[in-house]
Amino acid sequence: MPPDSALVPDRYRGVWQRTLLEAPGVHDTTTTVFWMQTGRWHADLRIAAGRPDFSGVGSLDACDAEQLAWLGSQQGFAGITEVTVTSGQEICAWHRRVDVQPPGLTADAGVMVFTPACLIETGVHGSYLEHWIAVPGSQGESSVYRCGHDQDRLQLLLVAGEQVMRVRDRRCAWPSGLSAGMTLAQLLEALPLEQQRSLLDIEISYGSRTDGGWQIWNSSLPWLEGEQVKFAIDDVDSPWQELDRSA
Repeated sequence: MPPDSALVPDRYRGVWQRTLLEAPGVHDTTTTVFWMQTGRWHADLRIAAGRPDFSGVGSLDACDAEQLAWLGSQQGFAGITEVTVTSGQEICAWHRRVDVQPPGLTADAGVMVFTPACLIETGVHGSYLEHWIAVPGSQGESSVYRCGHDQDRLQLLLVAGEQVMRVRDRRCAWPSGLSAGMTLAQLLEALPLEQQRSLLDIEISYGSRTDGGWQIWNSSLPWLEGEQVKFAIDDVDSPWQELDRSA
């Protein structure tokens, strides 16, 4: 794990949208993927196409079995980013402190190449290619805040320019006996509904700032999309504590 004081280069900071994923047997241009990078912290949300209808659903308790299974197939994570140069290659590593999915078999790291058209990422520990483009309005000052109300659950607000991402970790731990490389969808199949909902009670939401706060556009919890959220960071009684700020 890198020291929290290690800043990533300025060119990484802001929000990136993935436009292409190629891997063995995979060519994906339809998954909605946003990666926000601040000076130290990152948050990443990935919503596959073909999401079931969540109309009328306002909570995990209201989800049926199909909806719960789909929520378990999502990907998203947040943590500290480390950029190093090895043998002339710039390598970006994402050290996850929050993750929708169980721990993977390998570390998350890519070789990064900036081009005029896009940011190109290729796998260090796996064979894949990703293309990323910068999201307008996300450049400039970035900051990260942690909610101090609940020390048992990591809750973060990441801000990059006019863009915002909210991260709220689950309260429960992974069940004992979790097999290496198991996906959340596989894990949920063997669990009762109450335990499924506990493991799915994790939020990564992405949106943009408005005059009175910010609006959620995409979320790992679909019923939150469209919600207007008060942005109370500057209030005297705000529970949010600043972790990171960079111009």
